[in-house]
Amino acid sequence: MKRVTEVVALVGLLACLLAAACSDTRLVGRKTQVDSFVQEGDEVVDFFSQEGTATVDAFEQTGFHQVDSFEQKASAQIDILWVIDNSASMQEEQDNLAANFSSFMAYIDQSLIDYHIGVISTDMMENPDGSCANAGHCGQLLGNPRIIDRNVADPEGAFSSNVHVGVSGGGFEMGILAAHEAVSEPLASGANAGFLRPDASLAVVFVSDEDDHSYGDINYYVRFFSAFKGVGNERRVIVAAIVGDVPDGCSGAGGQAAPGEAYHTLVEQLGGTSASICADDFSVTLEQLGLTVAGLSRKFLLSREPDPGAVSVRVDEDGDGPGGFVDIPECSPDCSNPISRNWRIDLGENALFFVDYVPPPQALIEVEYSNVDNVFPLSGRGDRSTIVVTVDPDGDGPQPAEEKTENQDWWYDADNNAVVFIGDYVPPMGAYIEISYSDLQRAFALSHAVENPETLKVEVDLQDGSGWRLIYQDAATGWMYHSESNSVLFQGNYVPPYGSELRVTYSNLVWLFPLSQVPVESSLQVTLDADGTGPATPQVVPRNDEGSGQAGYIYYGPGEPAPYTNSISFEKIDWPPLNSVVTVSYTVGG
Repeated sequence: MKRVTEVVALVGLLACLLAAACSDTRLVGRKTQVDSFVQEGDEVVDFFSQEGTATVDAFEQTGFHQVDSFEQKASAQIDILWVIDNSASMQEEQDNLAANFSSFMAYIDQSLIDYHIGVISTDMMENPDGSCANAGHCGQLLGNPRIIDRNVADPEGAFSSNVHVGVSGGGFEMGILAAHEAVSEPLASGANAGFLRPDASLAVVFVSDEDDHSYGDINYYVRFFSAFKGVGNERRVIVAAIVGDVPDGCSGAGGQAAPGEAYHTLVEQLGGTSASICADDFSVTLEQLGLTVAGLSRKFLLSREPDPGAVSVRVDEDGDGPGGFVDIPECSPDCSNPISRNWRIDLGENALFFVDYVPPPQALIEVEYSNVDNVFPLSGRGDRSTIVVTVDPDGDGPQPAEEKTENQDWWYDADNNAVVFIGDYVPPMGAYIEISYSDLQRAFALSHAVENPETLKVEVDLQDGSGWRLIYQDAATGWMYHSESNSVLFQGNYVPPYGSELRVTYSNLVWLFPLSQVPVESSLQVTLDADGTGPATPQVVPRNDEGSGQAGYIYYGPGEPAPYTNSISFEKIDWPPLNSVVTVSYTVGG
């Protein structure tokens, strides 16, 4: 930038004399300053062609084949405490429980578990002297025999008798407190002696059509039962409840049932199961409880994620070795018209779930499955339009490879830079896959150092007749400037496609012009001679006015920090082109 200064002095005295009208008036001199600047910066245009590099990625479809083995284990010993509501509204529920107890005992008997079964009521009412108001209740085991085990000739008949605990209890049910007292001293070694065994797990099942009203905070009972078998043995305590639905209660054959809030809280905190007391038939509920109490598993976690269509299940029910395995079909007779579903695959938990069939205790289970890869990551960043996918199904080479169709057989996942096979087609095991494409150029080195990165403009011509298209500066979806390498980079999802042309323009032009004198602001006049040749009438540059929306030059006063001090700025408008002349005329202030 060059600056030329001209000074024009206007002398008031001479004007006064010529007009013959000065008399004794004092003469005042004024000074007009003209600063001229020649634009000597650079305007640069760099052109590039996106040619990329031819790349071929080769893959072999190996997938995997897996066999997971499991053993169906049951609990060795378990003490099962039934806590039955004995209030006046419970007759139908006690009958339902007694009638369907065989469903509960089916898995218990099948598991060969060593069980104790006892029954208590929810009645904890006491006399003023502390004695039990309803003799034989208050946490004491009821019936005869009080403890049902495998030595009892008719365990189902004994339970049917014991579970009828009566309907004379008060309406202030305290089942949780009753269970607490039944397994605590003095009852544990007194009236209930022999029920609890140190090596046995404990199951507590509550049955009530009212919520629990036990004394104390429910969290105390959660801690009590959780720690009952010692630290680290929390899973040896099982809690279940057949109570009113939460939060609104329910109605059934036995009438209305209040929501069993406290029971539900205890069960949820201890990881147990709940069921509705309003069910017309307790058989399904009791069957599930029997399965849970027996310790038989329905869910088996798989070591790898299977293809659900490539899973087979075999079970040796007596666990006596390889010869005893039998195929268990997923559905019977088939899954298109199933009468029952033996098992299913849950990909969310990556597990095998047995549904209508449950392997018996000591059974050996084998789950055989496979899966093949359908995602093939590319080694370079390919241009989607150049991707060609071919598959040799048997991988032996001689037969021609088959070219696969985009959006029918595969699609390009730009986020993960991978080819993904879709729909029903996946290259079979042993297939040979080739993916060819152009690995696109992402860095474009500029020919000149960029002193003013804000002037960078990047455009792409796709060579399709649409012309130049502006690409915005954005690290994720456009371009960014890397000062250390003086390059324009495409590091996000967008890369100029194969065969396109790239135009990068930028300016190292001067846009700030320091004045030689401090002006009277209102006198500033700025003109631009665009080609610097002089004869043409210079263009008047307006002053920037934010209020009216008029874009123009900005004046920075003498109090502004460097480099803006006492300068004219073109930051709001196009910068003066190369070799143009900027002229600033003004009256000198002061």
